[in-house]
Amino acid sequence: MSIFANKKILFFSSQLFGYEIDIKSKMEALGASVDYFDDRPSNTFFTKACIRINPKILDKKITDYYNNIVEKVKEKDYDYIFFIKGEAISKTILKRLKQEHPRAKMILYLWDSIRNNRNALNNLDCFDKILSFDKDDVQKYGFVFRPLFYTDAYKGLATGTSFVYDALFVGTVHSDRYLFIENIKQQMSAFAKTLYTYYFFPSIILYYRKKIVDRTFKKTKSSNFQFSALSKEKLLTLVNQSFCLVDVQHPKQTGLTMRTIEALGAHKKLITTNETIKDYDFYNPHNILVVNRENPIIKVEFWNTPYQNIESDIYKKYSIESWLNDIVH
Repeated sequence: MSIFANKKILFFSSQLFGYEIDIKSKMEALGASVDYFDDRPSNTFFTKACIRINPKILDKKITDYYNNIVEKVKEKDYDYIFFIKGEAISKTILKRLKQEHPRAKMILYLWDSIRNNRNALNNLDCFDKILSFDKDDVQKYGFVFRPLFYTDAYKGLATGTSFVYDALFVGTVHSDRYLFIENIKQQMSAFAKTLYTYYFFPSIILYYRKKIVDRTFKKTKSSNFQFSALSKEKLLTLVNQSFCLVDVQHPKQTGLTMRTIEALGAHKKLITTNETIKDYDFYNPHNILVVNRENPIIKVEFWNTPYQNIESDIYKKYSIESWLNDIVH
């Protein structure tokens, strides 16, 4: 029987390209009753920016939002109160949640580094269990180490030899990502390989800000970028059509990105800048090409052989079900 059978869960997560819905749905499929609320009071550009800078800027708005939720669910008898990131929540609200639900186990999962989510530091003592995908944060703060997951949809993708694209990059534009991808795209074109790119900016305002402050963006055009997130269905189609995926992690993170684990789930080769991947149990240099961030060298030989499957128990370890089991166990 699933450890989620008949469990009641209060789940908070910001909108994460639909992954929050996948997580909720999987917990329910495993037998849990789940009440989900957004971690943020709204998802406007202004609100997101203020929360990232300092949640106290929107203290009243955030407090009113969470107080309303606490009132709404106070009669529920939860087994778990589960936060992902905890980007906006205050210690005062967390203590009130604990007071209203003393039996519930308070859990925080961090799939961003502490350096990108400073608010979490204020609330660590409010949680019974804290997990992180970032090994540096695990070592520094004593969290439980738990990498990310692939959803069930990735397990059924094609593993044949006929593909539309030789490589695929889909991701938010940050740091040096754009320059890096354009660099390897040029290298690949030299030996007749195709790299499909979907460069995403959460707001056109962010694009124009980048264009002003970053001289490497001076000559770019807005038409080169996308300002709406790719649907899950379209992303799955593109992954299915691609021989390998390309990953460029945030410079302030050591944890493996979602795209990295999805490549594993979809049985796809991977090109990545993240050197720490060599320390993971699924690392296979036949499947994974680690390149230098400042001077990436793409090897045409990488496309000459198919993906090599890994051991089934290691593969299963990174599934969403195994991830959830480790979260609450």
